[in-house]
Amino acid sequence: MNFTKTPHHGVTESDLSAPLTPLKAAQTFQNNDEQAFFNALEEKGIRLNQRQTKAVQHTEGPLLTIAGAGSGKTSVLTARTAFLITVNEKNPANILLITFTRKASEEMRERISLLPGVSTQDARKLTAGTFHSIFLKLLRSLGYNQKILNSERHKQIIMKNILKKMKSPEASLPEIMLSSISSCKVKMMDPNDVPESKETNELKAAYSEYEKWKTLNRYMDFDDILVFTYREFLHNPELLAKMQNRFQYVLVDEFQDTNPIQYELIKQIAAPQNNLFVVGDDDQVIYSFNGANSSIILEFDKTYPDAAVVTLDTNYRSAPPIVGLGNHVIKHNTYRRAKIMNATDKDGEQPYYLRPATTEDEAGHILTHIREQQRNWKDIAILTRTYTNARAIFEQLIEQDIPFNAQGMKQVFYEQSVIKGMMDHLRLAYEHQNLDATAAILPSLFINQEAGMRHIEMENFVEPSEFPLTHLKTWKTLRDFQKKSIDRRMELVKEASRHQPQKAIQLLRDDYMKHLDNANDEALTVHKTTLKEMMDELEFSSSRFETIPEFLAYVDRIIQRFNEHKKKTGTPNAISLLSIHQAKGLEFPIVYVIGASETILPHVSALSTMKDKETSHKQLYMKNPIADLEEERRLCYVAITRAKEELYISSPEKHLGKQTPVSRFLTDAFKKVVKQEGKTVKAWVCTGEFCKGWMKITDQGEPKEKQCPLCNLPMIISHKPVSTR
Repeated sequence: MNFTKTPHHGVTESDLSAPLTPLKAAQTFQNNDEQAFFNALEEKGIRLNQRQTKAVQHTEGPLLTIAGAGSGKTSVLTARTAFLITVNEKNPANILLITFTRKASEEMRERISLLPGVSTQDARKLTAGTFHSIFLKLLRSLGYNQKILNSERHKQIIMKNILKKMKSPEASLPEIMLSSISSCKVKMMDPNDVPESKETNELKAAYSEYEKWKTLNRYMDFDDILVFTYREFLHNPELLAKMQNRFQYVLVDEFQDTNPIQYELIKQIAAPQNNLFVVGDDDQVIYSFNGANSSIILEFDKTYPDAAVVTLDTNYRSAPPIVGLGNHVIKHNTYRRAKIMNATDKDGEQPYYLRPATTEDEAGHILTHIREQQRNWKDIAILTRTYTNARAIFEQLIEQDIPFNAQGMKQVFYEQSVIKGMMDHLRLAYEHQNLDATAAILPSLFINQEAGMRHIEMENFVEPSEFPLTHLKTWKTLRDFQKKSIDRRMELVKEASRHQPQKAIQLLRDDYMKHLDNANDEALTVHKTTLKEMMDELEFSSSRFETIPEFLAYVDRIIQRFNEHKKKTGTPNAISLLSIHQAKGLEFPIVYVIGASETILPHVSALSTMKDKETSHKQLYMKNPIADLEEERRLCYVAITRAKEELYISSPEKHLGKQTPVSRFLTDAFKKVVKQEGKTVKAWVCTGEFCKGWMKITDQGEPKEKQCPLCNLPMIISHKPVSTR
């Protein structure tokens, strides 16, 4: 099987290449000092185009810089900072530069120090850092000495205990409640602000108890750093005035990732001069799970009517065909600023597509192709929507002994807590006398592991059994429901031992997951959709093996080889295996995007309404499914635009044993829309300037008013042309 130039047969091939950027326009300088500054930049190899120059020259008042993928936003941010210090002779101590990672702030400070006219001392005087690092320093100076609750594991234990005391049916899903509370905090809502309703009463109570626990134990979490700063500004106008006087120029990188409370803090500090310089791309909003809100960047010039807007629309990173594919993918989103990215006048390869049978075949074909290319491993990135989706290629990289770095993947798929529990059951099915596996399954039977094993080992020493777990039934401390659970589990394990591994997992799965929902190990509490996806992936992986011993031997080999591989991590010449979220901001000569199929990208979570108990208590804080789908498309766009020279996209025909069409994000890019002249339908149409959202009116119980599901702005009744494909 070879890569082709269209996603699959039947998709119309069209020229998706991006337009080339126009010839460099003449620059306009206000004085000789400006011209000398930009000439000095060019001598250092930093050549800014007309729009980049315009952004750098803007110093007074608000400016929104829409910086498309690969458009040189870091050069603009650093050059603008240097411009303020040198040409405008501003004190660097009066400049605040906010980035979204500590690494980015350190790199920017270093780059600024190397620009013409800027000394190392000037760069040190700058205040550069993340929202949390900057405001935590402020809080510490004000006497806040609470410990930082930065462990998700610890937070989940706390919330699980709170929910248990409340006798909540959500006790097995503490991370859902924590996410809801975080959503309230970034919207500046305390427990009293949560509206009273049947759906939110539990959230209100859990939020209140969580805050009480932290106060009592002198903790604050990361959200609190922003919340406490917001409250200080609200109740201490003198402090805010000092901050405003100190930071007269505010620059914000990755502005599209800003959440409401961060934006409010920025606005307060920048006032009243509003010398606010923000840089971001509405087409790269992919962190809504952290509170990022695309309406903030889209409505910036409505918040600041006198704001200038500069769009950087030349991609200097990627070849024209790659930029063009990105354009044709993202243009199908409705809530965005319309823009077409240009490319530079360099040659480039057309993107290639692969339609393998399964994810296992996908991994094999891609690694064979990579070997045939004979390129440096470090030039290559493999991007995946989720870690679960990366299981097959992760294992084949290990099996083939190809050097790779996988950020965030600290263990083999089978060693993750959720999966390891099922693997222990399979080990017990294969070998009933395995005491390690016996010990491992006790927590899922609500039995203390140490005490339970002490009883089993003592009884088994006196009277050896083929199934030592049986001895637990003689333990007098057990209740009747625990004894019944043991009988039920032993029956399932014995039955599973007579089947192939996939069938064995299917037999054990329901009972195991039922206990998992109530397990005490917070590491096992994952979102239900993720849990299901992981178990489905385990089933699929096991389907390749005829016997349980064969499957277990394979898993043990993968674990052993990965442990050997970890000793060699840090190898400079290695493939990068990353999630798309991790890859944002990075670039590679060669990129492989795997899993570009429906239910993977877009992810199944964006294609379903998920109206079960994991979301029922936070309906007010959920995104609309349409918005979820648009974010998935932005993820696809981000993945595409990481590639500089070559892009390969793979869409497996089957995922977890089910037929999966090619991702709509690709097929939409290759389709032409033909409008039927004169034919329209009555519709609700969004009033937002950058939103193309609309909904057909059915005249069946339509409300008098409606909010747009994408941007929450009012909609009006109008007419829309009907389109056919």
